[in-house]
Amino acid sequence: MSDFDEKGFHYAPLHGEYESGTFPVLPHTMVSTLNAMSIAAVCDMDETLTDNLRPSISVKITQCILMSDGSMISLDLDRGFTAISHGPGPARWRRSSDELIAEILDLVRIDDPERSGDHPWDEIAAAAQRRGIDIDAARLKQMPYQVLLSDRVIRMFEI
Repeated sequence: MSDFDEKGFHYAPLHGEYESGTFPVLPHTMVSTLNAMSIAAVCDMDETLTDNLRPSISVKITQCILMSDGSMISLDLDRGFTAISHGPGPARWRRSSDELIAEILDLVRIDDPERSGDHPWDEIAAAAQRRGIDIDAARLKQMPYQVLLSDRVIRMFEI
């Protein structure tokens, strides 16, 4: 069992319609009849071109609220990173799942040494409320936070 399992963090590959990067978003009137179940950082390869001359790959991280009907409501809190290959030989991006998930969690957490390890619960709650979800930071803090890796990310990082 990894540290992530003990802390309540989980990861799983994505399948089907989520692979394309489009997430089902419910109309605001429907959201009020559903319950928020968990928060997810959905990770997929980012095809946006960069100015890097060296081999590189980019990953986009879309934070979502998972609802009681299984739908995901995307929040406007996207993050991401680009990895650049240095040195001779072909580029290899191999990482363990724990290393990759730790990096993703670092990117979505607050960038403040005094609050190290905290998620920006107030910011997440405000983004969810803008999407019509009735939730506050205290309730979000009690929910599971999942990191979901697309099949493309799993293949690229040789997980």
